Amino acid sequence: MNLIKNKKIFIFLFVIVFLYFFLSFFVAFSAFSIGDEVYESTPESLGLIYEENDILTSQSSLSTWWIPNNSDITIIMLHGLRSQKADQEILDKIAEFNNLGYSIIAVDFRNHGKSGEGDFTFGVDEVNDVFNTIAYYRDAKDLTRFGIWGFSYGATTALLTGLDFDQQNLGVEIVGIFAESPYMDLLAVFTDQVAYRTPLNTAMANLLKPGTVLLSNLIYNFEFNSVQEKFDSSSGIGIPTILISCGNDEIIPEGQIQDLQELLGISSNIKEFNDCRNHGEALESNSEKYRSLFSSLFDLN
Repeated sequence: MNLIKNKKIFIFLFVIVFLYFFLSFFVAFSAFSIGDEVYESTPESLGLIYEENDILTSQSSLSTWWIPNNSDITIIMLHGLRSQKADQEILDKIAEFNNLGYSIIAVDFRNHGKSGEGDFTFGVDEVNDVFNTIAYYRDAKDLTRFGIWGFSYGATTALLTGLDFDQQNLGVEIVGIFAESPYMDLLAVFTDQVAYRTPLNTAMANLLKPGTVLLSNLIYNFEFNSVQEKFDSSSGIGIPTILISCGNDEIIPEGQIQDLQELLGISSNIKEFNDCRNHGEALESNSEKYRSLFSSLFDLN
């Protein structure tokens, strides 16, 4: 009887451990699954003249658009996770910023849109996509003054780019960074994203976190604390930076942008948009304020 009882306990524990790691794998796979849909829209659909340029790099190939205007500041636009430059929300902002007088470079990150595949690191290595884009347009268009706009994944990548900029010796200037809804503590964001994008609730996502982190490291060779470590090890950002905090944001945990600003230091400022309905709707909630902040950061005068 004891042997049968022990066998049942063993089988029960085996099933529990199997289910735990199976669900952890499902969560890790969901986090790293970007999708392969490619949108075909272009700035031409909004009446904008543009030029498409592919940039070959040691990590990947990058699909970019050049939308010129009569300005000496060019805004590099960095989309969010699982988005792309041909996403309608990005296209609308391209038109918005171009109408304000700025030349635009829109980029598809590696693994997104029409760009090639490469290491996916939630922004840590993607800074090289930005530096490669800057170097290409510096040489191809003789551009020397850039601003960076980024949203979420793109916003965090923009900030990490700013932290690494002085070591690149690119011979150009980044005049400002406009970071809309950036993240710092990826694990906290990840837990909410799992609950948001899968049938699992927040409590279950938290329970699965250790297994998910372990499998992400083993399968994808990625440490989830690497993003925060980059910010923690910095001595602050030397580029004028605006951090946009959006009320009712279901993706970025409350207080994370405030913690981020403390690490970035005196060159960064938080601007709050309390009437956002959700993640990424700061412009829609108060377009006049948004345009004013954008223009003041990237002053053409």
